[in-house]
Amino acid sequence: MVSIPYLDKADLAPLADAAASWKALPAKYEALQREFEQRVINHLKGHWEGDAADAAFTTMGKARTEYENAATEAERIAKLLLDAHGEFTASQKQLHALLDEARDDHYKVYDDGRVEDVDPRQDSPTASASPGLAEERKKKLDSLVSRLTRVLEVATAADEAASSALERDANGDSQSFNTSVYTTLDSVEADQASALMNKKGRLSDAEITKLNLLLSANKNDPEFSREFAVKTGGENMLSKYNELMSPPAGTTLSKEQLAQLKQLKANLGTTIGTATTSDDHRKGGPDPEITKFQNDLLKAGRRDFNANPTESPYGLSGYQLTSSLMSEGKWDKDFLQDYGDALITAERNGANAGQNPDAYWGYPRTLGTTNIGALDPMAGYMDALGHNPEASTEFFGSETSVNGEKVDHYDYLMKDRHWPEGAGYTGDDKNPNGYNNLGHALESATTGHAYDAPIPNPLPKHTTEQADLTSKIISDVSQHPELAHKGMNDSLGRMSAEYMPDINRALANDEQGLDKLYPEGDSAPATISDKSERDVTRFLYTVAQDPDGYAAINYGQTQYTSSLMEYHLEHPGAYDVSATEKIEKISTNSAEIEGIIGTARKDAVIHDKVADDAVFNSRIEAAGEWAKTGVGIGIGAGTATIASPAGGAVAGAAAEWVSGQVIDSMVSGASRDSLGEVVYSTGGEVEDRKRSFMAVTSNAAMLANERAETGLSQEQVDTAVSKGLNSGHGNAKDNLDDYASDLDADTSGLGN
Repeated sequence: MVSIPYLDKADLAPLADAAASWKALPAKYEALQREFEQRVINHLKGHWEGDAADAAFTTMGKARTEYENAATEAERIAKLLLDAHGEFTASQKQLHALLDEARDDHYKVYDDGRVEDVDPRQDSPTASASPGLAEERKKKLDSLVSRLTRVLEVATAADEAASSALERDANGDSQSFNTSVYTTLDSVEADQASALMNKKGRLSDAEITKLNLLLSANKNDPEFSREFAVKTGGENMLSKYNELMSPPAGTTLSKEQLAQLKQLKANLGTTIGTATTSDDHRKGGPDPEITKFQNDLLKAGRRDFNANPTESPYGLSGYQLTSSLMSEGKWDKDFLQDYGDALITAERNGANAGQNPDAYWGYPRTLGTTNIGALDPMAGYMDALGHNPEASTEFFGSETSVNGEKVDHYDYLMKDRHWPEGAGYTGDDKNPNGYNNLGHALESATTGHAYDAPIPNPLPKHTTEQADLTSKIISDVSQHPELAHKGMNDSLGRMSAEYMPDINRALANDEQGLDKLYPEGDSAPATISDKSERDVTRFLYTVAQDPDGYAAINYGQTQYTSSLMEYHLEHPGAYDVSATEKIEKISTNSAEIEGIIGTARKDAVIHDKVADDAVFNSRIEAAGEWAKTGVGIGIGAGTATIASPAGGAVAGAAAEWVSGQVIDSMVSGASRDSLGEVVYSTGGEVEDRKRSFMAVTSNAAMLANERAETGLSQEQVDTAVSKGLNSGHGNAKDNLDDYASDLDADTSGLGN
């Protein structure tokens, strides 16, 4: 591995000089060739005849070819050296930036890559005891270590590739010039990686480490990924992956070896995903070789792979292996559609033969002794959709024809499919059923961004297809709460957070001027149903009985309320009522949502759906980092501008300062009452929740009030918030009595 001191101090000027010298050689060789022809060949032509002359002219003709080959080799070496210089320069700049960042933020980076926190605040009892400081410093340290490792990996792979390319003798015993010199490090590294994947027999630990280094350094590089995939081949890639993850029976792997294989799974999956998207912007359409690679993967899905045929006649199917890799990276949209159609077709045909997914994908198939992967290929496929919003939205809005029968993708996965239970099916001990993965795909399909990516700011515009799918999910869960399975409520909660404008409009459906109070911007609205108030109430109540769902909705509503306060107080003409009325109306709807999810939280504990109330608070704390990225959840979500009544344009992302302050305060636990007690994340009792709501919402309203300089006093703000709180809680109670009184029995399995 290239060391930090070496890369930090490396003088790259000689490499640039060498590249320039080699670049100048072709012109010199061409000049020598012309001089040779003029002074020797042309001079002898017409003056020398006979056998000796014929032999001499033949030899001189070969000399001309050698001059041409010499020029070609020099040109290719120049390109290789220039590429190497570019790679090393980029890595060195990245390293310098990281070292500067570490120094400025009081971290010490040692030559061996270790990073130590030397922040003087660590020695201060007062500062070190402040909420979240230790956790924040640890996360920054881990991030620095990760990024430093990445830079060194890229530099090491480039260094080894450059050395290999320059030492390579493609001509063998020939004394001629080498015209097949590599021109890019990507080609060298792709050849090295594919050679390891094509090697017969198991790879050694050193070879697995080398393969990991190559893939990790280049997994997001389209040129490398394409060459690697094409040279490895779809079926051969699955076969070698299966072999690596299924060592012979009796093999004992160390923790380090298992860690290497897990890393290989992640690196290989991301690399292949990048390969499938490498021709997305190619002139002239899809790359035929990438299309062939994708078709080979589809064909290989139908066959079984067995790494150790003498020990067991059964192995994993190509679908199981491909889906295992698919959970990593971003895969091509069109390939994902074809792959999903093929998976559903296989399952429905299995069902027609009397096999549900448990039997179809389970015994006698088993994971290898490493236990890496998943038996249910739908789990990894759902995560692949979760990383590609365009693909997931399209997939849930389409259908597959199986033996002449139309199978709606959404209905099949959400309502009809029997999802196998057990960590072996998902490859995740913490989520032993695929509903967690289904949630990831639905989250991506409705929000327009990857489920595990930070919330974009501003949010992407919600398309009609995304909004329609959201409406369908809300309506279905409202009518059939058992569809909100354990494992998917965190995703349903985050989806709800990003549709807060629509949810607020649905709950305030008798309010005048809804379009002005809750501006839509350019996003397509989620017209939930003709019974939207009922459906939203039941949906929120159902999802919020899960601690993760509750935390996401709570944070999302707080973000939206805070942004709405800021927007309306800074733009008095946008909704033509007094400032106190605005605060009261916004607080009313916010309190109604809080009342619904707060009751759900209390009922979940009472009915033993959650062990105790502390679980909710732990989930709120865990969701804090996600919430901090949520400044995009606000007015005009998904838009660049919102037209004001005065005809001007207000940036949708502008109304975020207050929400950022409020969320930071909530996450750090800094919202405190006069006794210095944390008032957010308190218990589930009504009075506790009211006190928490008052503290947080009054804080948001007062920050917005001061920023807009409306002149309202703290007392006026608190009074308006209090009125809204009482009205909103009353509305929540009425709605729950009217619409959700039957849900306790319907949701008896929730959280188990």
